[in-house]
Amino acid sequence: MATTKISRPGSRERRGASALNAPRRRVHALAPEHIGELGSVAALAIAVLGVAILIVGVTLIVHGLTIAARYDTGGPPPPNLGQLGQLPLLGGIGLLVLGLLLTAAPLALLADLRFSRLATTALALIAGVLAVGGLLAVISRPDVDPVLTVSLGLTALMFGASALILARPGR
Repeated sequence: MATTKISRPGSRERRGASALNAPRRRVHALAPEHIGELGSVAALAIAVLGVAILIVGVTLIVHGLTIAARYDTGGPPPPNLGQLGQLPLLGGIGLLVLGLLLTAAPLALLADLRFSRLATTALALIAGVLAVGGLLAVISRPDVDPVLTVSLGLTALMFGASALILARPGR
């Protein structure tokens, strides 16, 4: 003889409404599960700023290499013409490397490579500190350029916010 277990209907309703059985929040289809939507936005912001820094680095390299051509106007060139292009050239190479790293690190994060979250967060912090340093250098000059000041401030803010989003635990 088979017996069926009788349960109260109220117990099922309570169990279904518990926090343990709550439906899990779904992540958007384009945002990877291991990062989440906010982390994907932060990674995208870092990658876009990395491409912008890459373009500025290439521009400075070209400026450093072609600075001697600006003085081929028939007049006497400055005595230190060979040294004038060194600072833009070295700064451009540094920005080129930083831009490449800032572009590649979020892509590695989206591909879920090992230690890519830590590397992306560290690079965003480094770039944010460099942007704050540039902002302080621009502000300390007597003739402050408002466009450059605002752009460096927003860049520092975006790098800092992205680093904080990626550094938060639990994701």
